[in-house]
Amino acid sequence: MKLAVCIVALCLLAAATENPAVVITGEISDSQCAFDVHSNGGSHADVIKAGIVGRTPRQCTQACVRMGGKYVLIDTINKKIYRLANFEKAADYGGMKVRVHGSIDRNGVLSISSIEGR
Repeated sequence: MKLAVCIVALCLLAAATENPAVVITGEISDSQCAFDVHSNGGSHADVIKAGIVGRTPRQCTQACVRMGGKYVLIDTINKKIYRLANFEKAADYGGMKVRVHGSIDRNGVLSISSIEGR
């Protein structure tokens, strides 16, 4: 009986500590632009206007990642930037509007379970 109670308690504890599922609509960007390393205002606009790393958000994102940046998700509705646990899943969507299904850990890092272009 005690063993059964312990098992149930452990299962409840494990369920309580799981990261909740989320769906976020936003844009896959790069950490350089999103965190104002190469731009102002967290966008590609300044860099594109200068013609430094491309003429489109996609080209800018890809160039910044090649220079050491990481893919991030910018939540355009809540104005929040998410670092990605599995950023390689975002590679095909750089500079694009997307809908991401995933979970967010205690540190605010988003794990992508699926991603689709918008």
